[in-house]
Amino acid sequence: MEYACEHQHSLMMNTSAYFAFFSLSLLIGVPALLADAPHVFTSPDGRTLEAEIVSATPDRVSLKTTAGVPIVAPINKFSPADQEFIGQWRKDHPVEIKYKFAADYTKSKVSSTKRKSGITEYTTEIWECNMKITNDSIQTLEGVSADYVIFYDVMDGSNKITQTKAGKADIGTMKSKQQLVVKTDSVTLTTTQLLAGYYYADGSKTRQKDSVSAMLININHDGKKVFSWASSGVPKGAGAAAEGAKGSLFEK
Repeated sequence: MEYACEHQHSLMMNTSAYFAFFSLSLLIGVPALLADAPHVFTSPDGRTLEAEIVSATPDRVSLKTTAGVPIVAPINKFSPADQEFIGQWRKDHPVEIKYKFAADYTKSKVSSTKRKSGITEYTTEIWECNMKITNDSIQTLEGVSADYVIFYDVMDGSNKITQTKAGKADIGTMKSKQQLVVKTDSVTLTTTQLLAGYYYADGSKTRQKDSVSAMLININHDGKKVFSWASSGVPKGAGAAAEGAKGSLFEK
């Protein structure tokens, strides 16, 4: 009877200790209790592999088999169901991203037409800018887009008026170290030229030419701005928040 009481007391102590340990493990995260259970992965040809996910990017997954063997494989090498499982795992295990981008741009003339009216010759040109964007982050990024502002100067006699055209480009997925050239919407520029022997009474130049002068590029990831770059020539204050180094503008 005395032994039974002692045994029962010991059992209660062990049970209490177990639940205390279990509760503590939930707070501090004991790996053995919180580790993801192995998953049976299937290849398109039906081969199977039991492993747990160590890490995953939009295009590759790192696994550890039940035997402890590390494996890295493209996600598209698994069945559609496994690809969905990996996608959900990534949502459940978000990774802190250290964003790093580089940007620059060029401008290129798309078309040109001329016409004469009285003593003036008008040249109308269509220009577009080519944003050169590099993902220098160490991981592939999905849902990348770029907001941009093109600054261009319009001549009005002796006055130069700076105008802007804003736009957005959906880029999608960018792999680490991938560089893309993304075209912008077009801008219409005009050049006026007085015929030989004619001059403006106010002394303005006989040739008045509009031109693209600068560009501001904002990179977004999943709708959040993560990088901003301003070229040389951006009006004071317009690119105050830009993080990229000043660039140059050169024609193709």
